[in-house]
Formats: sequence, C-alpha cells, structure tokens
Amino acid sequence: MGSKIIYAIIIFFSRMPFFILYGISDFLAFILNHVIGYRKDIILQNLRNSFPEKTEAELDKIRIQFNKNFTDQMIETLKMFTISGDELSKRLVYDNAEEMTKYAKQGRNVMLASGHYGNWEYPAGFPFTIPGFDRYNVIYAPVENKYINDRVINSREKFGVHLIAMKNTMKEIAEQSNTGQVYGFLFDQSPHKSKVKYDLQFLNQTTPVHLGTEIVAKMRNAVVITLEIYRVKRGFYHAKSTMLTETPNEKPEFEITKELFKRLEKTIQNEPSQWLWSHKRWKYKPGIDYNLSK
Repeated sequence: MGSKIIYAIIIFFSRMPFFILYGISDFLAFILNHVIGYRKDIILQNLRNSFPEKTEAELDKIRIQFNKNFTDQMIETLKMFTISGDELSKRLVYDNAEEMTKYAKQGRNVMLASGHYGNWEYPAGFPFTIPGFDRYNVIYAPVENKYINDRVINSREKFGVHLIAMKNTMKEIAEQSNTGQVYGFLFDQSPHKSKVKYDLQFLNQTTPVHLGTEIVAKMRNAVVITLEIYRVKRGFYHAKSTMLTETPNEKPEFEITKELFKRLEKTIQNEPSQWLWSHKRWKYKPGIDYNLSK
C-alpha cells in the first residue's frame, strides 16, 4: 500500500506543467544551497581537487549552479513518468543522429557512451526512431522497491527503449542478436573497490573506472560513439554524438576507456556545473583501498 501511495504522489507531481515544476526546483535549489548545504563539503572538495587553479569563490559559484541543475534534473526525471514522446523529442534533440543510419544498414551494433552530464536520464526513455536498428538497450540501476522499479521500467520502455538491469548486463547482451543493437552506457560511475581493474588520471586525480563499456564494445564489435548531452536552455538539451572508433577490437586494452574519460574531462572543464559533483567519486585510493599490478 505504501508503495502505491508513493507512486500516486509521483504521478500527481509528474502531471504538473513544467513552469510549476521549475518553480518547485528553484525552491529546492534554494534549500540545498542556503539552508541545508547539501553535501557541500563533498562537492567543494571534489571541485578543489579537480580545479586547483580556481578560487574558493569560483568553486562555490559552480556548487550553487550545480545544485540548481541538480534539482532541475530531479523534476525532469519526475516528469518522465507522464511526458509524451513528442514532448520529450522536443526537449532532447540528437544533433546528428542520422549519421548512425549507415551502421544500421551495415548490420553493425552501436555503443552510445556518455557520462553523468547535462540530463543523463532523458536518453533512457527517448523515443529512439533511427530506422534499421533492432533495439535501443539502456543499462540502468534498478530501484530497490520492486513496485516503484516496475513503474520506472514501464515509464522508460513505453517509447521503445529496452532497459537492462546493471547486474544482468553481460548475460542479457550475450543472449541478444549480434547485429543492429544500440547500447546506451553511462561509463563514469565508480566501481566498488573489490572490482577495480584499472585506474587513470581524470580531473587531476587518480580515478578507478569501470571497464564495461570497452568490454561490451569489443564483445559485440560495436561502433563506439560518445554522446555529449548539453543544455541549450532550461529544460532543453542537445545530444552531440562523436565517433570514437569503428573498430574496437583493433584498439589496445584500455585505450577506449582512456579516450572516453579524456573527452568527458574536456566537456566538464568547458562547463563544470553540468556534471554530477555530489557523489564520493574519489573515495577509493590506490595502494590503500585497492591495488593494481602495473
């Protein structure tokens, strides 16, 4: 019963028009920034380490703007439960999606790799209409509450996307047809210390990283394309796709992963407030929390 009440509240707010939801977002951002100081120490420490050349005033300005973006992301995600396909297509525009049609004609698989930048939830429910691909698969982290998780799946899959639970990624992908698949991966999540197999320099820090994007790309011989989702104005985003490689198996080990983070770093440096700063991204230290044989 409790889960149904929570879902009813979600739907109540989701049906509100955007101008009311953005008013709620402004209020929440004020609370986060000026009342409770939401994860202020974590955000500022992450920013200090990433941008040692910036002043405290500059870093705090980024923090304040980040929280504004973060609350917008929250209400935009909430809206996805009831948003129409036409409305979502207006709010997320793929700048050069037609370039991928040639890979569909070739029967190739395509990997769309992006970070937690801009609005990373919109592509997870996008009405993907590029002809020729069998399915648009998006990897996601399930919600613990099964009732709410099922509702999340329904809201995302109503436009044709297929969600794959993170823990089932390799098994389910291996069972799919090896042609005409699109895979959507968020590659910048932090692995548990027990699963760290590789680290690199990212935003001025040694960073343990997931290798799943590279592993799947090579396993499925998928064309790897980076997807940069950037805000053009409040509530509206463009997704810019850039080729990384058409021949993943010809790349040396870790080369794809290094290039993904190199591109993401450049994007973040251009507009830092759009990335997800509130997580303890660098909580594991080499030689202390994990050890790698170099």
